[in-house]
Amino acid sequence: GIWQTNTTVLVGTGGCVVVDPAYFPRELDAIAAAARAAGEVAAVVFTHGHWDHVMGHARFPGVPVLMSESLAVAIDARDPRAQRYLDDAREFDSRWYVPRPGGYAWPDGLMSLGDGAAIELAGVGLHALALPGHSPDGLGLISGGVLMPGDHLSPCEIPFVDDAVAYRATLGRLLEVLAEVDEVVPGHGRRLTAAEARTIAIADRDYL
Repeated sequence: GIWQTNTTVLVGTGGCVVVDPAYFPRELDAIAAAARAAGEVAAVVFTHGHWDHVMGHARFPGVPVLMSESLAVAIDARDPRAQRYLDDAREFDSRWYVPRPGGYAWPDGLMSLGDGAAIELAGVGLHALALPGHSPDGLGLISGGVLMPGDHLSPCEIPFVDDAVAYRATLGRLLEVLAEVDEVVPGHGRRLTAAEARTIAIADRDYL
């Protein structure tokens, strides 16, 4: 409903993992229904802390929430940046009359994924990549030949840059990773083949 934001439900043999639950109430109802149809929700994962990717976690109470180490540290330390993510959501919802019954808070019991971490949840394998640049807390995920790079490699927006040096380094790393995957689900925009995503990565690198 906004900015072509994507939520991904990864279905395994024992349930599912929900990546970036977003954003409006009716969308979260549909996401929760799809997740329930796949079985138990083993975890919610954030690719980064921006408000349009995280506020739906409250729709899955009691479910473990995974994120990058840097985001977990920022939340635990009450870093102003982490608080601003929540404040931005509150401001957006207030302006557009969006109800948010779950309120504006980070989940309890945060779990972090370090760079290179590999885990399996409900039969879903996840490989984690630290991807700073768009935000300092970016986390990429690879699962079953699919890359979820957060707000990098979008076909519908130019790079929104927090740190240009980090962003260029991330694009270089993604160009290597794209040789090993089949498909990309960016944070915004349609699903891509690896070849399409590679074209975008090169164009974004040239733009920066």
